Amino acid sequence: MAWQRPAWLGGLGPRSNSETKGTGGPSKPTTKHGRSKEGQSSGSSATTLISRSSKAANGSSIKVSAADKLKRSGDIDVVVIGAGLSGLIAADELTRAGLKVKVLEANDRVGGRTLDMRLDDGNVIEMGGQWIGPGQNQILELIKELGLETHNTYDEGLSIYRSTDGRVKQYKEMIPCGIIPSLDLLKATRKINSLSRSVPAKTPSEAKHARYWDERSIGCWIDDAMWTFEAKQLFRMAIKAVYAEDAESISFLDLLATVAGAGGDIEQVLSDAQTTRIVQGPQSISERLAARLPDGVIRLNQKVLNVHRAKDDVASAEEAVYEVSTTEGQHFKAPVVIVTPPRPLICQMDFQPPLPSGLIQYYRRQPMGSVIKFNIVYSSPFWRAAGLSGAMINADETSPVQLTYDNSPADAKHGVIVAFVLGNNSRRFLHQNPDADTRKQTVLDFLVTLFGPEASKATKVLEMNWTLAPYATGGYGSFNPPGVLTSFEDTERDEMSKVGNLYFAGDATSEIWQGYMEGALLSGRRVASRIISTFEP
Repeated sequence: MAWQRPAWLGGLGPRSNSETKGTGGPSKPTTKHGRSKEGQSSGSSATTLISRSSKAANGSSIKVSAADKLKRSGDIDVVVIGAGLSGLIAADELTRAGLKVKVLEANDRVGGRTLDMRLDDGNVIEMGGQWIGPGQNQILELIKELGLETHNTYDEGLSIYRSTDGRVKQYKEMIPCGIIPSLDLLKATRKINSLSRSVPAKTPSEAKHARYWDERSIGCWIDDAMWTFEAKQLFRMAIKAVYAEDAESISFLDLLATVAGAGGDIEQVLSDAQTTRIVQGPQSISERLAARLPDGVIRLNQKVLNVHRAKDDVASAEEAVYEVSTTEGQHFKAPVVIVTPPRPLICQMDFQPPLPSGLIQYYRRQPMGSVIKFNIVYSSPFWRAAGLSGAMINADETSPVQLTYDNSPADAKHGVIVAFVLGNNSRRFLHQNPDADTRKQTVLDFLVTLFGPEASKATKVLEMNWTLAPYATGGYGSFNPPGVLTSFEDTERDEMSKVGNLYFAGDATSEIWQGYMEGALLSGRRVASRIISTFEP
């Protein structure tokens, strides 16, 4: 019997310098309802529903009559909440258009879910979102514009598969899970592709069986549709790598909408996304964008508490302004506000008048994923001499680490393995290992089982738990649990990208590349374009 394995089961293939991928953790979808990794403010992955009018969402055909145009205030025209990539690119576009902008950032740094740490020799270690991939053209153009450089992720040699029984196997092209599990996976991927064809990517709740699929989790579908334990666990791990959450927590309709938006091919969702990295580090994108803004535009350590419509006497609603207040007692007034933080943080802000019930309920029902990212630093990438790529995929749900990759700097003066602990594994890992030194030793011990005794000789073990990052609240991004997508009318969700002169941006609001830096960039530019068109020249 002739058969063909799902492509995502294969080893890492050759990389091309012209094809680069994008931010946060491992692989991510590229569609409106997909997950992916703005840097872990990182991605992504987030699922959002934006206006059905793509022209309005893009801002290119929104027409505002001259009588309704906003007047330039002479002080602050736009307040941007959040100095992640989406907020900074919006501020950059707006200031280039001559508008006066103030960016308020709760953290003591810019960059959101991208976070760089430096070794003694100046090489960068990416602790948040980091990768750029094929099709993410605008972020690649911005990187070049900012004078940054890219390099390919190392992928030569054999990869490692850790099976459900804990056995470690090396492979080149195809994960050695066995012929029957491979056929099981092939059948499952074909079935999902078939089902996705009946799901509208932008309005999945309009699908004939939407409610049935939405009430079921991906994990439930896996148990019903697949028959071999090895294949089920591999598929669960692949879903966890995409969402940073367990399959049991995610709506099956969410996955079908993601696949539909990816052209009806799940391999586009589950394929490798770790192609290209930034030599100077992904946070440097935000840092360089911030550096070219006028002095005084960015205000750090300014957590926003309230966004209230000011009660000033005005001639018309169009002339009304918002007052944005921070924990530091600062107050900023502007006719337009851009809101970019993750959804759990938006829900903590006080908006007056209140946000629409449908919007705030929708945001409250979209949690963030859970990811802990370890970078283990060595004096050299010793695994390369042993013919290994540094990549590992783990189907054993009892062990802490699900994925590893070679994360060494371009000059290979140090060796670095990046390891991901995701979803329920991350929560269990923290509960069982409350002490940071114990967690680091546990990860080292695990790497020894993969790469041998030399893996214990790390010079540094760097840990970043994005669920504890106060202004990220998780990673890679938000997702739809079962029942959420069909809980609201499409007309309710259509209005969620703009309420009055409040605009919502961030990778989670992008129609494509949610969770990736590309999605954050597209979102920021879309919102900036819409705002510029509403102001008088």
